[in-house]
Amino acid sequence: MNLLDRYVAEVGKYLPRRSRADIEAEIRSTLEDMLDERTHGAEASDAQVSDLLREYGDPRKVAASYGSTQYLISPRLYPTFELVLKIVLSVLAIVTLFGLGISLVRTGLGGPEMGSNLLQALGQFLGGLVTGFGEIVLIFAIIERTLPASEVDLKEKAWDPADLTKEPDPDQVKYPDVIASIIFPLIILAFLNFYPQLVGIHYVEHGQWTSVPMLSPAFFSYLPWINLLILLGVALNLWLVRQGHWQTATRGLSLALRLGNIALVICMLVGPSILAVSGEALPNGLSKLAPLFGFISIAVLLAVILAESINVFKLIWQLRPDRPVAPMKR
Repeated sequence: MNLLDRYVAEVGKYLPRRSRADIEAEIRSTLEDMLDERTHGAEASDAQVSDLLREYGDPRKVAASYGSTQYLISPRLYPTFELVLKIVLSVLAIVTLFGLGISLVRTGLGGPEMGSNLLQALGQFLGGLVTGFGEIVLIFAIIERTLPASEVDLKEKAWDPADLTKEPDPDQVKYPDVIASIIFPLIILAFLNFYPQLVGIHYVEHGQWTSVPMLSPAFFSYLPWINLLILLGVALNLWLVRQGHWQTATRGLSLALRLGNIALVICMLVGPSILAVSGEALPNGLSKLAPLFGFISIAVLLAVILAESINVFKLIWQLRPDRPVAPMKR
């Protein structure tokens, strides 16, 4: 990919998807025409292309010129916002379909109870959709307004086409990852503290909607520690958004938090069951699913331990004294 292609692709990152292809084609055509005028049809050198792109302007400012510059969520964060929203909606749809499937196992695929199950599942999905969308928009709007001024004001730093070919800085914060690490834990925190009743098995019995809680009192004894670790992690990630770069101190704090997560999950794994669901608590049609829920909970806890252990090893590797200096740092 040559420099002009990289530039057009960079502008495209900040454009709405519905008009991205057309605007990219327009910009490419304009730049090629300008190059032809300067070179009189001869092949342009890299220096000539670089000079042209520098004059044409910062990709974000070029993208902003194709629409209003007043945003609740600006083009630079919109791709991440869109990705997070898709993930949240996908998870919400999967959870809703899972709950609906359990209800249909109990009531069957016919009769008025099936219609009631479908309406209840639709209501839960729409309610979760509105709540989730609102929380995500609010979080992104806050992040948009708490990013450092150097990230917001495009005039403070002169843009250089050479930035398109630079090697990535290993200490540079990856905003999509950090933002996701803020949003998803906060959503989990909200559900566990304000809507714990939604974490259960819901079905219709004798024409009435019945719920069986899945979380045991043992789980709620861990909830203060879960809240503390999540809030500390969110605070660290908000700080990373402000700073823009990883430092030894922030990596050390992240390592401590991940070790705390592992310790907490091990306690949950070896301690009393965090599930309240048993064969006796479920109706006959669902009693056979109780062992499955226990297996899933153990698998999830083990997966969390594995994922956090991998992150711990990565952080230890990044904290080693002989780590090479980041190529983009001066």
